[in-house]
Amino acid sequence: MTRRIVGRAIRDVVGITIGCIIYALSFVLFVIPRDLAPGGISGLAIVLNHFFSVIPIGKTIIILNAPLFLLSLKRLGKGFLWRSIYATVASSLLIDLLIPYTRNFSVDMLLSAIYGGVVMGIGIGIIFRFFGSTGGTDLLAQLLSERIGLSFGTTLLIIDTCIIALSGVAFHSVTIPLYSIVSLYISSKAIDLVQEGLSFSKAAWVVSSRPDSVASRIMTDLDRGVTKFTAAGGFTGERKEVVFCVVPQSQITHLKQIVHEIDPDAFVAIMDVTETLGLGFKELGTR
Repeated sequence: MTRRIVGRAIRDVVGITIGCIIYALSFVLFVIPRDLAPGGISGLAIVLNHFFSVIPIGKTIIILNAPLFLLSLKRLGKGFLWRSIYATVASSLLIDLLIPYTRNFSVDMLLSAIYGGVVMGIGIGIIFRFFGSTGGTDLLAQLLSERIGLSFGTTLLIIDTCIIALSGVAFHSVTIPLYSIVSLYISSKAIDLVQEGLSFSKAAWVVSSRPDSVASRIMTDLDRGVTKFTAAGGFTGERKEVVFCVVPQSQITHLKQIVHEIDPDAFVAIMDVTETLGLGFKELGTR
């Protein structure tokens, strides 16, 4: 058991470190050269560095995050807290370390916003996947939302909007905040993609008068498990069995064909599944 815990801890540290490297590269290659400030403490650090260039951006991020971690000690579990502190410090120091080697790297503003958002989102997503975080405005929003009576999402949006607007004032530009918003949006989608994965599976709900036949064919022809439960129609009150199953995207056409052959009058609802864990799919506990 101890060996497993140590192995998992080592794996988490390695994963978070990889995420920190990618996260730092997004800043030194795309964000910082174009003065983008895509919200968060890191965006605020870029703005402050414009006024007080004596303190490097990475160290500014650490200084700004320190009180937030202290105020959140009781909220965060020990494991998550130490992973987050490590991720914040490592990524911040890497930014300062890599900046001298990337000074001559510069691309178009739009490309910087797009690729900066993608690479940043991938880095943060990997850090999240290994149960860490980069601190920042997420912690600040948690602390403020209870005091001001707004939801966490609304509070976070207000904070990030203020930081992005501040970047426009600092750099005397309307363009920079607009591109920063693009970068922030793309990074949020990239985080979701890394966290949830691509939708390669489909969930099907089949309401049929012949549920046993439908379930049997799915298990036999598609080699997929099914779940059956009884439901009642809201209008008629008629009780019918519903067959639920999750299949790879490549099998969804075959599934529809099976249902049509057995019960052409069946009702079928198909939806995307962002991640499927368990027998026949990805092993539970993998990342």
